[in-house]
Amino acid sequence: MDNRPVITAYALHWHIHTSGAFHDLLVKPLAPYADIRFVGWEYYEDLPLPEDDTVTIFCQYPPPESWLKQAKAPMVWIPMADHDLYPPSIAHHPYVRVVAFSHEVATWAENLGLPYLRLQYFMNPEDFPQATFDDGLVMLYWNRLAFYRPRFIKRMCKALGIKRVIFRARPDEPLAKYYNYRLPRQMNGTVVEIHDKLTSRDDFLAMMRRSNVFLTPRQKEGVGFVMLEALASGCAVFGYDAPTMNEYIQSGFNGFLFPKPKPKTRLNKLIIWFFRKIFSGLFYLKHRKYPLHLDALTFQDWDALRQLDLAQLGANARRTQAEGYRQWIAQIPEYAEFVLKNHKEKSQ
Repeated sequence: MDNRPVITAYALHWHIHTSGAFHDLLVKPLAPYADIRFVGWEYYEDLPLPEDDTVTIFCQYPPPESWLKQAKAPMVWIPMADHDLYPPSIAHHPYVRVVAFSHEVATWAENLGLPYLRLQYFMNPEDFPQATFDDGLVMLYWNRLAFYRPRFIKRMCKALGIKRVIFRARPDEPLAKYYNYRLPRQMNGTVVEIHDKLTSRDDFLAMMRRSNVFLTPRQKEGVGFVMLEALASGCAVFGYDAPTMNEYIQSGFNGFLFPKPKPKTRLNKLIIWFFRKIFSGLFYLKHRKYPLHLDALTFQDWDALRQLDLAQLGANARRTQAEGYRQWIAQIPEYAEFVLKNHKEKSQ
C-alpha cells in the first residue's frame, strides 16, 4: 500500500512534456516522501481553489491571485532566477513558502517576507563520461537566445585555439525569427559543425560527449542544467557573470565567467548607449524581456583566455560537481520536511 501523501504540482506544459528540469528538481528527489503529480498550467489560466488540507506546489510561476486572496491551504513556490515575475500580494503571505535553487531567489523570498529553504542542485559526474583534451579543443554552443554573436564566437575560438565548434543553430521558439543567425563553415582555422534542428536530449548529450569546451547558452539561468551537465562531464565551461553561472563557477578555477565590461573611454560609452537605444528598441520582445546586451559581448580581455589551462578547469569542474552532488543528496530529507511540513501537522 502506498502511504505517501499526494501533492499536485502545477507547471508549464513545456516543463512537463519537453524539459525534465522539474522532474529532476522535484519529483526525483522527493519520490520516496510524496507522490507528486504534475498538472499542466499556464499562468493566465484560472484554477479551482484547493482543499484546506492539501499541499500544492507551483513550479516557476507563483500561485494565481485568486489563491493568494482566498486560499487557506499551504502552497510551495519554486521560482527560477531567470523569471522574476510575482504579484505584490504574495508578500508576507501566511500560506506561501519558497524553495530557492539560487541565491537570487533566496534574496527575493527574504525581501518578500516569505519563509524559504535554500538549496543548490548538482549532478553526479559518475553519470557522464569524462571529457578528454588529448585531441584538440571542441566547443559546443547551443544558440538558445543568440546572446553570443558570431563576431564574439570567432574571437573566442581564435583566443582559445578551438579546432571545431558544434553549433546548435536554431534558438528557442518563439524567438527563432528574431535571433536566428548562421555561422560560416570555417572561421579562420576553426571548423563549424552546424545543427539546424532542435535535437532530442540524447542527441544533445551525444554532442556533449564529443566536446571539451562549453559555452553557456543564456545570459541568465534558472538553474542551468546543460551547464551542470558540462561541468559534471569535466568540460571547460565559459559563461556570463550572472545567476546561476556565477553560483557554480569560480572563474579561473572550475570554469570562466565573462565579466560585464566597463568601457574605458567616453566614446565607447557613447557607442554602447547609442546601440542600446536604437537596436534594443528594434529587437526587444516585451513579453519575454530579451533585449540585446551589446556591452556584454565587447571589450573582453581575450589575453586572459589564452592563459587558461582548460584541462585543469575541466578537472576542477568535475571534482566540484562531485562534492556538490554529495551535499545535494544530504539536503534532500530537509527538502522533503520543508515541502511536507503542513501536511504532517494536519496528519498528526
